Amino acid sequence: MANIDWNEIEKQAATLARTILGGFVQQATNDAQAFRVRAEQQIASWLQELRDGEITKKNFESLVRGERDLAEMNALKQAGLAHAAVDAFTSGLMEIVVTAALAAI
Repeated sequence: MANIDWNEIEKQAATLARTILGGFVQQATNDAQAFRVRAEQQIASWLQELRDGEITKKNFESLVRGERDLAEMNALKQAGLAHAAVDAFTSGLMEIVVTAALAAI
């Protein structure tokens, strides 16, 4: 069974922060790590269901994107970033997670 490369997700989150947020890399990395703690087991479970043919790729993507509520982004919010910027980063992070998870299959 392949594993999701969470280190790569964090690297891509840092790049996304530089692009979308104009910085705030440490806060974005902290928030990505916090999301991992909250969602990693559930995402791994769904990934196994996808591998086993119990859910479709589209279902998997939808489930992962639905986890965005767990991505509280407290560090970015505490840094005073606008809601729209935090929301754009969160959406981008969910896409990074989906892509990394699917690459682990």
